[in-house]
This record gives sequence, C-alpha cells and structure tokens, in this order.
Amino acid sequence: MNRIARYLVPVAGVAMLAGCGVKQGFEDASADVARFHQALDRGDVQRLWDEADPQFRKATPRAQFDRLVAAIRTKLGKVKASKQVGWNANASTSGTFLTVTAQTTFERGTGTEEFVFAKHAGQRPRLAGYDIQSQDMMLD
Repeated sequence: MNRIARYLVPVAGVAMLAGCGVKQGFEDASADVARFHQALDRGDVQRLWDEADPQFRKATPRAQFDRLVAAIRTKLGKVKASKQVGWNANASTSGTFLTVTAQTTFERGTGTEEFVFAKHAGQRPRLAGYDIQSQDMMLD
C-alpha cells in the first residue's frame, strides 16, 4: 500500500497543478469573452482582429469576419447578458485550447456562442475560433 501511495501522490500533485493552470486559463478566457462582447458592441472589428490568435487570422479571411460581425450587430444588436453554459480543454503539441460555450442575449434575440481560445506557454489566451448559432440572426 505504501508503494502505491508513493506513486499516486506525485501524480495527484501534477494533476492538481495542471488543473490550476486550466482553471486560470478559463478565468482568462471568460474575461476575454467579456472583452470580445465589449468590442463587438462598439463595432471595434479591428481590435477583435488584432487580438485574435494568428491561427484565427490565417483560417478566416478578414472580409468574412467583418461580414459576420456586421450581421451580428445588424440582426441581434448589442449584448445584454451572457452566461457560460459549457467548457472544454484540449492540450496538444500546438498548445492548450479552451472552448467556452455561452448562451447570450442580445437586444433583438439570443444565440449560442462558441469561443475557442489558444493558450500558448507564457501567453494569455487568444481567440482561435468563433461560432454563433442563432435562429434570430437567420430569420427576418
């Protein structure tokens, strides 16, 4: 029994430290969701673009992102409230990816937003993916 404890204690310690890093990453990502919404409400597309992870800018043409932001602002309006309803963490050789799912109420409708943040060593999370599902945005 003592031999098993000798191996489990270090493993548990590493798991707890890793969990703390993920927890801090999610706290940072939640703050980034709030900053995203503030920039969205102001129509500050340039800031959203500049603060996004290079992977996001590489995968998403700027014109497409501009159209998405314009559609959200035109159809849904400003953010009134947002509540985190899910999260996930995925670590790989490319970094840690934190996914935050939020149920968001806008001035003229609701939507489920999915934010994917890339967290690289020594850096704060940066937006690597964004998706919104909203019938209110799709319907007239």
